[in-house]
Amino acid sequence: MSLRILLLAVLFIFITWYAFRGLKFLLPTTPSSLLRRVVIYAYWIIDAALIVFAVVYAIYIRVSGVEDYVQYRRFFLIIGAFMLVLLPKAAFSLFVLLHDIKNLKFWVMQKMPRVFSRFENFILWIGRSKVALYLGLAVAGYLFFFTLFGMTHGRYNFQVVNQEIWFEDLPENFDGFRLVHISDTHLGSFRRVDAVKEGLLIIQSLNPDMVVLTGDMVNNHAREAKKFINAFRILDPQFGMFSVLGNHDMGDYRTWGTIEKPEPDIQGLVMVQQEMGFTTLLNEHRFITKGKDSIKVVGVKNWGLPPFIQAGDLELALGKKLGHYFTILLSHDPSHWREQVIPGPKVHLTLSGHTHGMQFGIINRFFRWSPIKWKYPDWNGLYRKEDEKLYVNRGFGFLSYPGRAGMPPEITLITLHKGTQPNL
Repeated sequence: MSLRILLLAVLFIFITWYAFRGLKFLLPTTPSSLLRRVVIYAYWIIDAALIVFAVVYAIYIRVSGVEDYVQYRRFFLIIGAFMLVLLPKAAFSLFVLLHDIKNLKFWVMQKMPRVFSRFENFILWIGRSKVALYLGLAVAGYLFFFTLFGMTHGRYNFQVVNQEIWFEDLPENFDGFRLVHISDTHLGSFRRVDAVKEGLLIIQSLNPDMVVLTGDMVNNHAREAKKFINAFRILDPQFGMFSVLGNHDMGDYRTWGTIEKPEPDIQGLVMVQQEMGFTTLLNEHRFITKGKDSIKVVGVKNWGLPPFIQAGDLELALGKKLGHYFTILLSHDPSHWREQVIPGPKVHLTLSGHTHGMQFGIINRFFRWSPIKWKYPDWNGLYRKEDEKLYVNRGFGFLSYPGRAGMPPEITLITLHKGTQPNL
């Protein structure tokens, strides 16, 4: 932990210094200039205020005497404050680096004369002009307000995603079956019950046949979820509600500061979920019957790539009658799909979460991007491998960064269809 904090401090200092170096290029060169002095003083005062706030607030958290999960949540504000300052600076620093390309001019001339001759005008133009710095300043300003909006509004801006999925071997009576998929509620991150209830009312209004939760109901401990029991009781789909455990539910998480890592209260969480109306599937399955047809709903404990726990037992969860039923698998971590599900017995539809869409990125009907794609290639939306499919929900709640910038919380309404998808 100490080494991690030290590395983050070094990174913060470097980015702060490099961004300041670029900012000075845009200021009047006269030392007595009022604008120059105001901007320079403001730049360093903001950084000093941020550090003082972080230290004082961290001490306040330690001595507050509230439960550890509340302390855990309060640390998120410090993370959000640093992101508000550091992300714009980091973006601006990239443009400062582009501006500094002029310093490479002589090296390029000596080492790669042909390359220099080809791009000489561009390199000299970038070096002489300040266009890169002004563009960087604009991007930094946008990132500041983008991040701030994610903290003030984005984390509660629940979005319903309608996803239709076709299967040729779907039982006839389940054609048009509607299930709501949510994931990563992280109830310990919510201060108010009403904020969660707003999302649950949206789910209720969709009138689904079934509701599933693919893990990480809490951050650390079952008691985080207790005050939300009545809120979840408004959900009463005809074919029930099913859940599985994620890495946070099973205690597979990092400690924060001075907060101790308690033993996971798995049984306590299962009991809370039962009071809410969920059937928690711990490497087991249930059958859903509609008319003369049935489908199998399978759930595994968390299975993730290291360092995450691999407690999921797919073989045990599927049972002995493999291949006889249309199968929906609930597995928290999408890594499980490529590592074990696809190579194993046929599972028609796997539902996962875990990635949160990193709570930061761009997603719309034309374009989707998040830094999380560099770690999880299957990070949000529908994925196919021959006749097996995976849907990854980007999450209902939030963690660490107390917001969602460009990645609104997702409530997925999945409609199952029998047959072949049109236009494919």
